[in-house]
Amino acid sequence: MSDEVREVVAQWVARAEVDWRSAQALASQEPPLPESVCFHCQQYVEKLLKALLTLHGVEAPRTHDLRRLVELASELVPGLAALCDEADLLSEHAVATRYPEDWRPVEPAEAKRMMAFAERFADILLPELRQEPP
Repeated sequence: MSDEVREVVAQWVARAEVDWRSAQALASQEPPLPESVCFHCQQYVEKLLKALLTLHGVEAPRTHDLRRLVELASELVPGLAALCDEADLLSEHAVATRYPEDWRPVEPAEAKRMMAFAERFADILLPELRQEPP
């Protein structure tokens, strides 16, 4: 793998970690900020998936649709295919917090679920991102 690819992957992962730290910080606010938590969980997973695709020489499409990214990445990491439903639920939060016509209130329990989904993705993706591709 080239140094340029390594650097791009590292940038994706670093930015993903900022989103994860943001989600954690926002979840601990009193009162919590569930819409923002969900947004950052979606962004975290999106960036990890794009890092994985980049690592394997697949150009990451400019999309917030996690199912699409999971479908591309599941050829590289078979365990991801089982997370398509979670990807769909997280994807709802990519746009819903950006545009008033799409906005809906999010309960703290939903934010906790999105955090758990994000952690499931990270449990699969982070170990893969630490390895050299075949």
